[in-house]
Amino acid sequence: MKVDLPSLFMVLSFTINMVIGFFDPTEILVPKELGLVILLCGSLLFVHVLLHLRGGFFGETEPKLNFLITEGPYRFCRHPQYLSFIIMIFGFDLMFRSMVAIGFTLALSIPSVVYRGKVEDRLLRKRFGEEWGNYAEKVGFLFPKLREEWSN
Repeated sequence: MKVDLPSLFMVLSFTINMVIGFFDPTEILVPKELGLVILLCGSLLFVHVLLHLRGGFFGETEPKLNFLITEGPYRFCRHPQYLSFIIMIFGFDLMFRSMVAIGFTLALSIPSVVYRGKVEDRLLRKRFGEEWGNYAEKVGFLFPKLREEWSN
């Protein structure tokens, strides 16, 4: 049985992150409602991504689809699903009002997402070649790229 290490690392870090937040006895002075709003925003983005990924969602880091998705949220960044995970975990951290969980998010959860995204980028480049290269050149990793005319 093949173990998908990038996926495993990401799921473990997010799970541990939520457990830490839940059990952390300290509380930062942030309204829990702010965390809920951020969690809901991340969840809405996640649902939007799922509508475009469909069958491609249920898989390992290795791409499952035989075509490259570049529409919907994928017009703006290559990994909107992972961005939604980051937004959701920050929402949980703020709902729990846990500084320790926020630290864990910054130290392990976000790096686990970036690691999985980088591995996935290599696999997509291998599968889709020049098509992927052209897409990746125009679209940011987790956030939209600023257009050249904006950066002048």
